[in-house]
Amino acid sequence: EQDVPTKLVAKAVPLPMTVRGHWFLSPRTEYSVAVQTAVKQSDGEYLVSGWSETVEFCTGDYAKEHLAQLQEKAELIAGRM
Repeated sequence: EQDVPTKLVAKAVPLPMTVRGHWFLSPRTEYSVAVQTAVKQSDGEYLVSGWSETVEFCTGDYAKEHLAQLQEKAELIAGRM
């Protein structure tokens, strides 16, 4: 077992764990990302790498298309209330 220093993982996850699909990031938010890999060996144990370099980035604003989608959803919810 190893500690997983991330805010995205709420509990320990058994190996193997593969992250697939999309991560939905908030606009105008700063993020730091580092990854580890785990390879299953012939004896059934996992060889876990060290952490990668940390990449820091900031997401931009919402695109007009996304704002229109949010407005549409808000109007639908408001119409039900």
